Amino acid sequence: MPDNLSQLTDEELAVLSKTSVEAETELLSRYFRLIRFHAGRYAAVSADAEDLTQEGLITLLRVMKQFNPEQETKFSSFAQVCIINRMRSLVRRQQNADVPDEDLIRNLEEKGSFIDPDTPESILIEKESYADCCMQVMALLSDKEWEVLQCVLDGLSYAHTAELLGISIKSVDNAMQRIRRKMRAVHSPDSDGKK
Repeated sequence: MPDNLSQLTDEELAVLSKTSVEAETELLSRYFRLIRFHAGRYAAVSADAEDLTQEGLITLLRVMKQFNPEQETKFSSFAQVCIINRMRSLVRRQQNADVPDEDLIRNLEEKGSFIDPDTPESILIEKESYADCCMQVMALLSDKEWEVLQCVLDGLSYAHTAELLGISIKSVDNAMQRIRRKMRAVHSPDSDGKK
């Protein structure tokens, strides 16, 4: 594995992420701001930005596993489409309402709803702290939660995951809810990550 992962392309990191936690963490840190941006877009209309962020992160992990460099698709394009589609799906399911269209989002952007005041220094600090957060989340997951998460990231349905692991579908759903709570607790600024 290369010494400096930050010099690799997203496509190279996606391939390495299948066997390297460090490559996975580097790629997650590169896309965290994009995920937060899109979560903010859809939360501005409806839904919860934290829930959308967690779904975006889970989707990105799934995309890393599914990415095939032989298809000559840019990882960034593939990841962004998957993340946006997942967020739109979540908003539809949670709010039972139409997802904001691009005209509405453009109007919100013009009104300053999505202005990003971050400085280069805060971006660097955020990137470094995000790698720490990833490690904290991994440390908080039980063996069973980790198995469930890996199955879901592999694209298995809750039913197939339950069958494969010999547990009920409700147990899979409960595990995913606990995983999301733990992810939210680690990313919440007023939390100690132990919830």
